Amino acid sequence: MLLILINWIYIFISSLSFGFLLKKLFKIESQNFTIHHILGLFSITLFSWLYAFFFALDHIFYGIMSSITLFCLYFFRKEIKTQFTQFKKSWLSFSKTYKFGLLFIFIIALAMSSVTPSIFDNESYYLQTIKWLNEYGFVKGLGNLHIFFAQTSSWHILQAAFTFPFLETNFNDLNGFFLIIFSFFCFQQLHQFKTTKKIHQLYIGSVLVGLPFIIFFINAPSPDLPVFLISQLLFYLFIKHFNKIDYSNFILILLLTIFLCVIKITTCVLVLLPLILFVKHYKILKSNLVKPIVFSIFVVGLFLMKNVILTGYLLYPLQILDVLNVDWKVPTALIQLFKVGTYSAAFDYQELANLSTYQLFIAWITSFKFNGIINMIFMSLLIYFPFLWYFKSKEKSVFILYVIGVLHFVLAWIFSPQYRFFFFYMLFFAMQICVWFFRKEKIIVFFMAVSLLLSLVPFLTELKLSNYTTIKKTNTKTSLLKLENILQPNVNSSMSGDFEQQIENGFHYNSPTKESYFWTVGIVPLPAVNVKQISFIKKHYKIIPSLITEDIGDGFKSLVSE
Repeated sequence: MLLILINWIYIFISSLSFGFLLKKLFKIESQNFTIHHILGLFSITLFSWLYAFFFALDHIFYGIMSSITLFCLYFFRKEIKTQFTQFKKSWLSFSKTYKFGLLFIFIIALAMSSVTPSIFDNESYYLQTIKWLNEYGFVKGLGNLHIFFAQTSSWHILQAAFTFPFLETNFNDLNGFFLIIFSFFCFQQLHQFKTTKKIHQLYIGSVLVGLPFIIFFINAPSPDLPVFLISQLLFYLFIKHFNKIDYSNFILILLLTIFLCVIKITTCVLVLLPLILFVKHYKILKSNLVKPIVFSIFVVGLFLMKNVILTGYLLYPLQILDVLNVDWKVPTALIQLFKVGTYSAAFDYQELANLSTYQLFIAWITSFKFNGIINMIFMSLLIYFPFLWYFKSKEKSVFILYVIGVLHFVLAWIFSPQYRFFFFYMLFFAMQICVWFFRKEKIIVFFMAVSLLLSLVPFLTELKLSNYTTIKKTNTKTSLLKLENILQPNVNSSMSGDFEQQIENGFHYNSPTKESYFWTVGIVPLPAVNVKQISFIKKHYKIIPSLITEDIGDGFKSLVSE
């Protein structure tokens, strides 16, 4: 825990410094503590992303980033003083209940970040994606080695900037830090609600009621956690500024939308939010479009370049605009395997062939345990929300968010209706209904207190998550906090570090031991891929990975096996 706390201090200082870059570029006036650090994390993401096209995110990168951080600390020293003054003022204004709540979340996040992650995707591609970034940067055709590696969320790029791979302890704790700074914003808005009585502030404060679920995403760099939370901030700002907006707040909404999209491309439907605001307030915003347009094109360019390097496709996993003919292009068969697997995961890997739409829906709504429960709750919210809105709110901005949520679900249904892809709407719907019926801050605080107590469950008993999710072939379970974790965190993988050296058509790679699951790799040294996966794809698709040259850093391609 102590080492993680030191790393959090480093992340805090870095995001504090880098936060001024976007704020100065777009002349954003917000002095809010949480928003400033989110912009700082976005700035670091873009810097790391651009750097990874040319170099590894190694000790040299860390030296350069630390130098920029120190320079910004000095150059913006007056503004930093203002930031701390605002933070101190907010903290001192909090009631003892809020201070205790924030400290409780701080300790819970610190403790959870110190234990072994239990998220399946951490073993299948999170760890390996970050290792590739730290050791090589972006590598051509990496999707040919393991199709999951082709995803490389910007959140993993950001985690790679805070992993310190050259130290004995590799950190995996970005999500814990993010939860804390977001929690501060929630308590801040709840405090202000006491005097303003604005319902959207009560809503954003109530988001922490979802902590018993969110806590399972803390100890791995899951892109889902920032999506769950940043989306709520985006919805809050959309509601707050729907009828009246200025350039500064519009840019803030645009930046948060872009950040969400590059963290998880499945949130791309949210680009409708800044577009709606722009159309509604065109006369006010039309004179300041150059910077936003140029910046948006720049980020889209980074996204397209990343896709091309990793897969050979501009819009991976979509194969539209397939205009490039590079030798590292991922075969269509592998992309189809990825799509089918991702879609089937939403249905508990049931046999879906020849099912009608109605039968698919029944299979989805009755899928395995936790997934089926979440699906049923979401559908109930989707059905009843507009009626409750009509009788309890009638706020136009909230209904627009509902319509976009329905559109998002339709798109998710087409590609993969996994609950993770629409949970943030479920959180929004549930919390809106909650504040419509309970418009008192004390009631929300009570619900939050119950949630904080429930978040202790993973520390009191080991939960075998495979009993509650679709990943039934693994032994994924939560890890209990140990005495030694007070100083040093557990290893950031639930898998054994043991591996076997394999060879396929002259290509040497490392594979986890036979007890591992098909897609999992864990913390095996590069280049790593599961031999079960190689054998399956070779048998059924006649495809094997191969190096483009003898240098791993030059990338991978796929060959037709004999």
